[in-house]
Amino acid sequence: MPPVSTGDPASADAGELRRRLYQLGALAVSVLAVGAVAIAVLTSGSTSQLAPGKPVPGAPQTLALFAGIPQHGVTLGDPRAPVTLVEYGDLQCPVCAAYAENALPAIVAHYVRPGQVRLVFRNLDSIGSDSVRAARMAGALGEQNHMWEFIDLMYKNQGAENTAYVTDRYLEALAKAIPGVEVSRALGERDSPAVQTQLQQAHELAQRLRLQSTPSFVLIGPGQPERVLPSTDLSSASLTEPIDKALAGAAGRTGR
Repeated sequence: MPPVSTGDPASADAGELRRRLYQLGALAVSVLAVGAVAIAVLTSGSTSQLAPGKPVPGAPQTLALFAGIPQHGVTLGDPRAPVTLVEYGDLQCPVCAAYAENALPAIVAHYVRPGQVRLVFRNLDSIGSDSVRAARMAGALGEQNHMWEFIDLMYKNQGAENTAYVTDRYLEALAKAIPGVEVSRALGERDSPAVQTQLQQAHELAQRLRLQSTPSFVLIGPGQPERVLPSTDLSSASLTEPIDKALAGAAGRTGR
């Protein structure tokens, strides 16, 4: 199977994109993860109810999750953290949303907040035009160091794929739920060179690594080559072992 496309996602064949983005391999997604995806889709609130100034579902939990953790562009956590975990995701991907709901909070609490792991999000806006619009807004908010709150809120309020739900009204509602965001600035910077470069880099890196699905994860430890993690059941426990091994390796290097 060819790697994730780095071209214009709107011009690619939709069926081939789905096969590229959602084939996680035989038995790669457990029954538990599949059930979580189904529940998330069936119980998510209607995106038509989102409007600037109205409460955004899940906002209190999102803000509490990331409160006090440093952000810089696409990164979350202490820049001096010995281990980096990179996620390649699409903001329309329901499997990515399941990971954000079921695994990310524990990873943030146990590894990121104590300064052991730094997270990086690489946006692969390949599912369709709604992915592109969402990715550009996420990139613009990354310029204000608030990308992580936005992508988490997007996953919590994900609509049906490619139904044109990612409108300016929707994006403004999510952005206004994040304290400190200059919403008008973000809306105006969505097509800026910095955002375009950020998204292009994500696709180029995904192609180099030959990633074929979202979410995909790459682990980087000190003195170790970046390593694409095998497809998992998307639980925090499935990522604990490789993270702990990388941290042990980092501790060993420090102790020498």
